[in-house]
Amino acid sequence: MVALSQAFQSHSATFFIVAVISVLIVGISKSGFGAGLGVLSLPLMASQSSINEALAILLPLLIAIDLVGLQRFIKNADYRILKLVLIPAMLGMLLGYLFFSAITPKILSLSIGIFTLLFLIQNLVMARLNLKEAKPYPWLGRVMGLVSGFTSFVAHIGGPPITVYMLREKVIPIIYTSTLGVFFAIINFGKLVPYAYLDLLSFNQLSTSILLLPCVPVGVYLGFYLAKRISMKWYYIIVQFFLAVASVKLIADGLLA
Repeated sequence: MVALSQAFQSHSATFFIVAVISVLIVGISKSGFGAGLGVLSLPLMASQSSINEALAILLPLLIAIDLVGLQRFIKNADYRILKLVLIPAMLGMLLGYLFFSAITPKILSLSIGIFTLLFLIQNLVMARLNLKEAKPYPWLGRVMGLVSGFTSFVAHIGGPPITVYMLREKVIPIIYTSTLGVFFAIINFGKLVPYAYLDLLSFNQLSTSILLLPCVPVGVYLGFYLAKRISMKWYYIIVQFFLAVASVKLIADGLLA
């Protein structure tokens, strides 16, 4: 209780208001509804703290979010997709660890934002021209898995790259959500030891994560509630809308001081 009290007193009321919003956003995004929206959580929290502190506070919460729906995710995930993307994602995490100090957040944000926006434009053009979309190739899943592992490690923004591949798979929402749920559960657990080795984790930050923990099930179940009550057509429209919002936000972060 003393540690929790110290963690509470070490942050402002504004920090906790923004942090609660951040956790709710990432919870909704992790449940599959509004995928891509989760990229807003780190910049929001970092606006009231340092990037490294925001990374450390969010990681236990991301793991908690993964655990909330893990039983459902395991039963409904597409393991063909997971076999394709997980090994490249592990390699991406290794690269993230090696280049953690070298990569700048601005370059990373700009690169992911432009790539995601170009993908969405391509999808829109193909839909307008009524062209039959090409069958997804395994290399695309491997590349997106690697990029997602890298960006997830360095900035908790692994959602947009892997979503680019998942949108091409055209699976039903529950399989889409569950596959990403298992994917990020493995990724986030895999960050714990490297983050500790990089001195990103501390007892005070863990205490702050515990204070924010009650927000986790609220965000996740709100996302599940919304996803179950919407058609597949509108589900993917909303996913792409929030992915567009995320790409614009990432590009703005990369360009603006």
